[in-house]
Amino acid sequence: MSERIICRLAARLAAGEAVVMASVVEARGATPRAVGARMLVGADDDEGTIGGGVLEARTIERARALLAGGGERDELEIELTGGPGSAGVCGGRMRIALRRWQGAGDASHAAALAARLAAGEIVELSESEAGAGGAAARIEPDPRLMIVGGGHCGLALYELARTLEYQITVYDPRPEYANTERFPGALVLSGEPAVLATALDTPRTLHVVLLTRDFPSDVAALAVIARAPRRPEYLGMMGSARRIHAVRQALPELVDALSGLVAPVGMEIGAETPHEIAISVLAQLVRVRRGMVAA
Repeated sequence: MSERIICRLAARLAAGEAVVMASVVEARGATPRAVGARMLVGADDDEGTIGGGVLEARTIERARALLAGGGERDELEIELTGGPGSAGVCGGRMRIALRRWQGAGDASHAAALAARLAAGEIVELSESEAGAGGAAARIEPDPRLMIVGGGHCGLALYELARTLEYQITVYDPRPEYANTERFPGALVLSGEPAVLATALDTPRTLHVVLLTRDFPSDVAALAVIARAPRRPEYLGMMGSARRIHAVRQALPELVDALSGLVAPVGMEIGAETPHEIAISVLAQLVRVRRGMVAA
Protein backbone atom coordinates (compact mmCIF):
# COMPACT_ATOMS: atom_id res chain seq x y z
CA MET A 1 0.00 0.00 0.00
CA SER A 2 1.34 3.43 -0.93
CA GLU A 3 -1.71 5.70 -1.00
CA ARG A 4 -0.29 7.87 1.77
CA ILE A 5 3.00 8.29 -0.10
CA ILE A 6 1.21 9.32 -3.29
CA CYS A 7 -0.92 11.82 -1.35
CA ARG A 8 2.18 13.30 0.26
CA LEU A 9 3.90 13.38 -3.14
CA ALA A 10 0.99 15.35 -4.59
CA ALA A 11 0.99 17.77 -1.64
CA ARG A 12 4.71 18.46 -1.85
CA LEU A 13 4.63 18.98 -5.60
CA ALA A 14 1.68 21.34 -5.21
CA ALA A 15 3.84 23.34 -2.80
CA GLY A 16 6.49 23.70 -5.49
CA GLU A 17 9.01 21.20 -4.13
CA ALA A 18 11.14 18.72 -6.01
CA VAL A 19 11.12 15.27 -4.45
CA VAL A 20 12.45 11.82 -5.27
CA MET A 21 10.27 8.75 -4.88
CA ALA A 22 12.32 5.66 -4.03
CA SER A 23 10.62 2.34 -4.77
CA VAL A 24 11.67 -1.24 -4.07
CA VAL A 25 11.31 -2.89 -7.49
CA GLU A 26 13.15 -6.12 -6.74
CA ALA A 27 13.74 -8.03 -3.51
CA ARG A 28 15.42 -11.44 -3.37
CA GLY A 29 16.09 -13.51 -0.28
CA ALA A 30 15.78 -12.04 3.21
CA THR A 31 15.10 -8.30 2.96
CA PRO A 32 13.50 -5.81 5.40
CA ARG A 33 10.84 -4.67 2.88
CA ALA A 34 9.16 -6.29 -0.09
CA VAL A 35 8.59 -5.06 -3.64
CA GLY A 36 6.30 -2.03 -3.60
CA ALA A 37 7.71 -0.34 -0.50
CA ARG A 38 8.23 3.37 -1.14
CA MET A 39 9.57 6.52 0.44
CA LEU A 40 9.94 10.17 -0.51
CA VAL A 41 13.23 12.03 -0.25
CA GLY A 42 13.44 15.80 -0.25
CA ALA A 43 16.45 18.07 -0.03
CA ASP A 44 16.25 18.21 3.77
CA ASP A 45 13.87 15.46 4.89
CA ASP A 46 12.31 12.12 4.01
CA GLU A 47 8.97 10.35 4.53
CA GLY A 48 8.16 6.66 4.66
CA THR A 49 10.69 3.84 4.76
CA ILE A 50 12.08 1.13 2.51
CA GLY A 51 13.81 -0.75 5.34
CA GLY A 52 15.91 1.62 7.43
CA GLY A 53 19.54 1.22 8.36
CA VAL A 54 22.45 1.47 5.95
CA LEU A 55 20.40 0.52 2.90
CA GLU A 56 18.05 3.44 3.45
CA ALA A 57 20.92 5.83 4.19
CA ARG A 58 22.52 4.91 0.86
CA THR A 59 19.21 5.35 -0.92
CA ILE A 60 18.69 8.80 0.60
CA GLU A 61 22.23 9.81 -0.38
CA ARG A 62 21.67 8.77 -4.01
CA ALA A 63 18.25 10.43 -4.09
CA ARG A 64 19.69 13.72 -2.87
CA ALA A 65 22.44 13.47 -5.46
CA LEU A 66 19.72 13.07 -8.07
CA LEU A 67 17.98 16.17 -6.72
CA ALA A 68 21.20 18.17 -6.68
CA GLY A 69 22.26 17.06 -10.15
CA GLY A 70 18.92 17.69 -11.79
CA GLY A 71 18.54 14.18 -13.18
CA GLU A 72 15.20 12.40 -13.50
CA ARG A 73 15.89 8.71 -12.79
CA ASP A 74 18.45 6.47 -11.18
CA GLU A 75 18.64 3.08 -9.48
CA LEU A 76 20.88 1.25 -7.06
CA GLU A 77 21.52 -2.34 -6.07
CA ILE A 78 21.67 -3.08 -2.36
CA GLU A 79 23.53 -6.17 -1.15
CA LEU A 80 22.60 -7.57 2.26
CA THR A 81 24.84 -10.61 2.06
CA GLY A 82 27.42 -9.55 4.63
CA GLY A 83 30.25 -9.26 2.12
CA PRO A 84 32.54 -6.27 1.49
CA GLY A 85 30.49 -3.15 0.91
CA SER A 86 27.29 -4.88 1.92
CA ALA A 87 24.55 -2.86 3.64
CA GLY A 88 23.65 -5.71 6.00
CA VAL A 89 23.79 -9.40 6.77
CA CYS A 90 20.13 -10.38 6.20
CA GLY A 91 21.20 -12.42 3.19
CA GLY A 92 19.15 -10.85 0.41
CA ARG A 93 19.41 -8.28 -2.34
CA MET A 94 17.27 -5.29 -3.26
CA ARG A 95 16.98 -3.06 -6.29
CA ILE A 96 15.76 0.47 -5.61
CA ALA A 97 14.42 2.72 -8.37
CA LEU A 98 14.61 6.49 -7.97
CA ARG A 99 12.37 8.93 -9.81
CA ARG A 100 12.58 12.71 -9.45
CA TRP A 101 9.19 14.44 -9.50
CA GLN A 102 9.07 18.18 -10.14
CA GLY A 103 7.11 20.83 -11.97
CA ALA A 104 3.55 21.52 -13.00
CA GLY A 105 3.18 18.42 -15.18
CA ASP A 106 4.27 16.02 -12.46
CA ALA A 107 2.19 17.91 -9.89
CA SER A 108 -0.94 17.55 -12.02
CA HIS A 109 -0.30 13.86 -12.60
CA ALA A 110 0.39 13.14 -8.92
CA ALA A 111 -2.80 14.99 -7.94
CA ALA A 112 -4.78 12.86 -10.39
CA LEU A 113 -3.26 9.66 -8.99
CA ALA A 114 -4.07 10.77 -5.44
CA ALA A 115 -7.66 11.60 -6.41
CA ARG A 116 -8.17 8.19 -8.01
CA LEU A 117 -6.80 6.43 -4.94
CA ALA A 118 -9.02 8.54 -2.68
CA ALA A 119 -11.97 7.32 -4.75
CA GLY A 120 -10.92 3.74 -4.06
CA GLU A 121 -9.40 3.04 -7.48
CA ILE A 122 -6.28 1.01 -8.19
CA VAL A 123 -3.68 2.98 -10.16
CA GLU A 124 -0.69 1.93 -12.24
CA LEU A 125 2.66 3.67 -12.50
CA SER A 126 4.58 3.15 -15.74
CA GLU A 127 8.23 2.14 -15.70
CA SER A 128 9.28 5.72 -16.33
CA GLU A 129 7.11 6.92 -13.44
CA ALA A 130 8.37 4.26 -11.03
CA GLY A 131 12.03 4.93 -11.84
CA ALA A 132 14.94 3.70 -13.94
CA GLY A 133 14.58 0.02 -14.74
CA GLY A 134 11.51 -0.26 -12.54
CA ALA A 135 8.68 -2.54 -13.49
CA ALA A 136 5.27 -0.96 -13.82
CA ALA A 137 3.87 -0.53 -10.29
CA ARG A 138 0.36 -1.38 -9.15
CA ILE A 139 -0.80 0.80 -6.24
CA GLU A 140 -3.92 -0.15 -4.32
CA PRO A 141 -5.89 2.23 -2.12
CA ASP A 142 -5.49 1.76 1.61
CA PRO A 143 -8.03 -0.57 3.24
CA ARG A 144 -10.88 0.95 5.20
CA LEU A 145 -10.80 0.10 8.91
CA MET A 146 -14.28 0.47 10.34
CA ILE A 147 -14.28 0.73 14.13
CA VAL A 148 -17.75 0.09 15.52
CA GLY A 149 -17.80 1.55 19.02
CA GLY A 150 -16.19 4.82 20.04
CA GLY A 151 -15.50 4.06 23.71
CA HIS A 152 -12.14 3.45 25.37
CA CYS A 153 -11.16 0.46 23.22
CA GLY A 154 -12.38 2.07 20.01
CA LEU A 155 -10.40 5.22 20.75
CA ALA A 156 -7.26 3.19 21.53
CA LEU A 157 -7.60 1.23 18.28
CA TYR A 158 -8.05 4.47 16.34
CA GLU A 159 -4.97 6.04 17.94
CA LEU A 160 -2.71 3.12 17.07
CA ALA A 161 -4.25 2.39 13.66
CA ARG A 162 -3.43 5.94 12.53
CA THR A 163 0.23 4.90 12.35
CA LEU A 164 -0.66 2.18 9.83
CA GLU A 165 -1.90 2.50 6.26
CA TYR A 166 -5.63 2.63 6.88
CA GLN A 167 -8.50 4.89 5.96
CA ILE A 168 -10.39 4.92 9.27
CA THR A 169 -14.13 5.10 9.86
CA VAL A 170 -15.60 5.23 13.38
CA TYR A 171 -19.23 4.60 14.27
CA ASP A 172 -21.02 4.98 17.58
CA PRO A 173 -24.73 5.70 18.11
CA ARG A 174 -23.84 8.22 20.82
CA PRO A 175 -22.80 11.63 19.41
CA GLU A 176 -20.58 12.34 22.41
CA TYR A 177 -18.50 9.28 21.45
CA ALA A 178 -18.60 9.89 17.69
CA ASN A 179 -17.31 13.28 16.66
CA THR A 180 -14.32 14.66 14.78
CA GLU A 181 -12.87 16.25 17.91
CA ARG A 182 -12.50 12.78 19.43
CA PHE A 183 -11.41 11.15 16.16
CA PRO A 184 -9.66 13.79 14.02
CA GLY A 185 -9.01 12.73 10.45
CA ALA A 186 -11.49 9.83 10.53
CA LEU A 187 -14.83 9.52 8.83
CA VAL A 188 -17.14 9.62 11.85
CA LEU A 189 -20.71 8.29 11.81
CA SER A 190 -23.40 8.37 14.48
CA GLY A 191 -27.11 7.72 14.81
CA GLU A 192 -28.95 4.52 13.94
CA PRO A 193 -26.87 1.47 12.86
CA ALA A 194 -28.33 1.76 9.34
CA VAL A 195 -25.79 4.55 8.66
CA LEU A 196 -23.10 1.86 8.63
CA ALA A 197 -24.28 0.96 5.14
CA THR A 198 -22.72 4.22 3.91
CA ALA A 199 -19.22 3.20 5.01
CA LEU A 200 -19.69 -0.39 3.85
CA ASP A 201 -20.39 0.82 0.31
CA THR A 202 -16.78 1.22 -0.84
CA PRO A 203 -14.47 -0.35 -3.41
CA ARG A 204 -11.75 -0.45 -0.76
CA THR A 205 -10.86 -3.62 1.11
CA LEU A 206 -12.88 -3.62 4.34
CA HIS A 207 -11.69 -4.53 7.84
CA VAL A 208 -14.42 -4.20 10.48
CA VAL A 209 -13.88 -4.43 14.24
CA LEU A 210 -16.76 -4.35 16.74
CA LEU A 211 -15.78 -2.87 20.10
CA THR A 212 -19.25 -1.90 21.28
CA ARG A 213 -20.52 -1.27 24.80
CA ASP A 214 -23.18 -4.00 24.93
CA PHE A 215 -24.85 -7.03 23.40
CA PRO A 216 -27.74 -5.15 21.70
CA SER A 217 -25.23 -2.87 19.95
CA ASP A 218 -23.37 -5.90 18.57
CA VAL A 219 -26.58 -7.44 17.25
CA ALA A 220 -27.78 -4.21 15.63
CA ALA A 221 -24.44 -3.52 13.93
CA LEU A 222 -23.93 -7.09 12.71
CA ALA A 223 -27.45 -7.14 11.26
CA VAL A 224 -26.43 -4.27 8.96
CA ILE A 225 -22.91 -5.52 8.22
CA ALA A 226 -23.99 -9.08 7.38
CA ARG A 227 -26.57 -7.82 4.87
CA ALA A 228 -24.17 -5.52 3.02
CA PRO A 229 -23.55 -6.37 -0.67
CA ARG A 230 -19.83 -6.83 -0.01
CA ARG A 231 -18.54 -8.99 2.79
CA PRO A 232 -15.61 -7.53 4.79
CA GLU A 233 -12.29 -9.25 4.29
CA TYR A 234 -12.03 -9.22 8.07
CA LEU A 235 -14.83 -9.01 10.63
CA GLY A 236 -13.96 -9.24 14.31
CA MET A 237 -15.91 -8.73 17.54
CA MET A 238 -14.81 -8.22 21.12
CA GLY A 239 -16.57 -10.14 23.87
CA SER A 240 -16.64 -13.11 26.19
CA ALA A 241 -17.52 -16.58 24.91
CA ARG A 242 -20.99 -16.23 26.44
CA ARG A 243 -21.65 -12.85 24.82
CA ILE A 244 -20.40 -14.07 21.45
CA HIS A 245 -22.66 -17.12 21.64
CA ALA A 246 -25.64 -14.93 22.55
CA VAL A 247 -24.98 -12.63 19.58
CA ARG A 248 -24.86 -15.55 17.15
CA GLN A 249 -28.05 -16.98 18.65
CA ALA A 250 -29.80 -13.64 18.15
CA LEU A 251 -29.06 -13.67 14.41
CA PRO A 252 -29.93 -17.22 13.25
CA GLU A 253 -30.93 -16.06 9.77
CA LEU A 254 -27.44 -14.61 9.22
CA VAL A 255 -25.41 -17.62 10.32
CA ASP A 256 -23.84 -18.10 6.87
CA ALA A 257 -23.00 -14.42 6.45
CA LEU A 258 -21.33 -14.41 9.87
CA SER A 259 -19.42 -17.67 9.36
CA GLY A 260 -16.11 -15.80 9.09
CA LEU A 261 -16.64 -13.71 12.23
CA VAL A 262 -13.45 -13.64 14.32
CA ALA A 263 -14.53 -13.64 17.94
CA PRO A 264 -13.08 -12.89 20.33
CA VAL A 265 -11.19 -10.40 18.25
CA GLY A 266 -7.39 -10.05 18.47
CA MET A 267 -4.42 -12.32 19.05
CA GLU A 268 -4.09 -13.91 22.48
CA ILE A 269 -1.46 -11.87 24.32
CA GLY A 270 -3.16 -11.53 27.68
CA ALA A 271 -4.42 -8.05 26.77
CA GLU A 272 -6.44 -6.20 29.41
CA THR A 273 -6.13 -2.44 28.90
CA PRO A 274 -7.68 -0.66 25.89
CA HIS A 275 -4.31 -0.10 24.22
CA GLU A 276 -3.21 -3.69 24.87
CA ILE A 277 -6.45 -4.86 23.25
CA ALA A 278 -5.80 -2.51 20.32
CA ILE A 279 -2.31 -3.97 19.88
CA SER A 280 -3.72 -7.50 19.82
CA VAL A 281 -6.30 -6.50 17.20
CA LEU A 282 -3.80 -4.70 14.97
CA ALA A 283 -1.37 -7.62 15.16
CA GLN A 284 -4.14 -9.83 13.83
CA LEU A 285 -4.97 -7.33 11.09
CA VAL A 286 -1.33 -7.16 10.00
CA ARG A 287 -1.40 -10.94 9.58
CA VAL A 288 -4.51 -10.63 7.39
CA ARG A 289 -2.94 -7.90 5.26
CA ARG A 290 0.19 -9.97 4.74
CA GLY A 291 -1.86 -12.92 3.54
CA MET A 292 -1.55 -14.98 6.70
CA VAL A 293 -4.40 -16.63 8.61
CA ALA A 294 -6.71 -14.35 10.63
CA ALA A 295 -6.20 -15.94 14.03
